[in-house]
Parts: sequence; structure tokens; C-alpha cells
Amino acid sequence: MTQPVSYRLVNQLIEFTTDPRQQAALVTALLDQVERFTCTYPGFISATVQASDDGRRVLNQVLWQSRTASEEALRNAEQDFTAFLREHRVSAVNFNAYQVLGGVTPTR
Repeated sequence: MTQPVSYRLVNQLIEFTTDPRQQAALVTALLDQVERFTCTYPGFISATVQASDDGRRVLNQVLWQSRTASEEALRNAEQDFTAFLREHRVSAVNFNAYQVLGGVTPTR
């Protein structure tokens, strides 16, 4: 049995397209960025980095307590995003933010 959960969180999804030979390095760099910078911002809840099976895409998912927290973190980002994209040979990036309106978790 599951329990419905309702909340107003913000989920950022950033999809990177890269050369398959660069995927592992991009994953490592994104995890490092989350551990060193992103998780230190107020309102940070969690982050995941996911890699596609074909090696061409990496998805960075960051969950925030509010839209304000996510926007503040973006404004104060430590790293030059354009240089980061060039360094990891990212050919395209797709950024989306979603308000989390609900979810289901297992009962314990």
C-alpha cells in the first residue's frame, strides 16, 4: 500500500548531449559539482546524475525546497557554465524546471 504525498518542491532537470567517449567524464564532473557547490546552497534537497545507455546523454536532476532556492543557486553558481560545456564537449543542453505537485511513497 502507498501513501500519497503532497508538496511544492522544484525539480530541475538538465539534459546534456555529449560524445559517448565523454559521458563518463561528464558524469564525474557533474557529481563533483553537486558535492562541492550545489549541495551547499540553502534549500537543496537532493541530486542525481543519470547516464543514457547509448552514451550520448546525461541527465542531472536537482530537487529544491522552492523555486526561490533554485533560482538563488543558479544566480550564485561558482562555475562558468559555458566553459564547463566546452570542456566536456557538450553539443546541446536542455534545461527545465518543474513544480512537484505530488508523489507516492511506500508505507512503512
